[in-house]
Amino acid sequence: MTFRWCVAHYRFEMRRARKVIYKRLVGACDDSNTMLNTVERMKILHTYHDGSVLGVMSSKRLIRLPIWKGQRIMDTSRVSEMKRAVGTQVRCLDSGYHVVKYNEDTADGRRIESIYLIDGQIDGQHRAAVIRDFYDETMCEPEFDVTVTERTVASEADAIEYFNQINNVKVQQWAIDPNLLVNNYIHALEMAFNKPKVAMIRPGKTKRPYLSSDAIRSALTAHAPLIKGVGGAVARFVSASEAYNVTRLHQLSIELLYSKSSKDTLKESAIKANFALAYDDAMEWVRLVLESTLSVHR
Repeated sequence: MTFRWCVAHYRFEMRRARKVIYKRLVGACDDSNTMLNTVERMKILHTYHDGSVLGVMSSKRLIRLPIWKGQRIMDTSRVSEMKRAVGTQVRCLDSGYHVVKYNEDTADGRRIESIYLIDGQIDGQHRAAVIRDFYDETMCEPEFDVTVTERTVASEADAIEYFNQINNVKVQQWAIDPNLLVNNYIHALEMAFNKPKVAMIRPGKTKRPYLSSDAIRSALTAHAPLIKGVGGAVARFVSASEAYNVTRLHQLSIELLYSKSSKDTLKESAIKANFALAYDDAMEWVRLVLESTLSVHR
């Protein structure tokens, strides 16, 4: 074995070991975000008029942050272009990042504070990917400070509004990027069903009668060919969802009169909350509503 082969093999094993350790650290928690929010706090430099803050965090903490779910689709070719342009000078990617923070429900009913990397007008996720790849491909490189603007919001709809605000999202973009299009549907649903005192649609792993915005996002993405971004499609979807909710509540009320099953408690909670969209675990109502709005509009 040559000395060059030994060095290359050592570097490979070190990269693999780092990945294994990181996965074990993340796996020690139900949610990797929980760990990030309990061990490292960002140093605050300034608070803006809108309540968002400018702070400093380490580059290695930045690349561990999960990407916000409503983000534009990652373009790997763009990452490759940036890597070629930056080379080993990754410290030049030390500013202009945005993160969004809000509470999410967990499977066991707890609420946790989660933080996500979100793109601003200066690209965030692709630059973070360049830094992440740099650390994966090199040895013993020190971390460096990056400046980050952090915004705390109350819901997924608020996160969507913040994303649109810092990106100046144009109408035509909704019809191009599937993630942005789904954002529009989720935002409209939350505006229709969430009330000032009670939010029926929430981020995270909710328990019924509450509905997870993540589950809505997955269901809409699964039926992407049925999603339209123009011609009032979103408004028709929301209107049809409200009608479906009324119909389903009526069905559940009738079923309760003749049923004595283990699901009766779920039916009762849905009726009490006046919200039945979370009753169906399979989220089949999303497809039914999308199909009904398309058939009516033809």
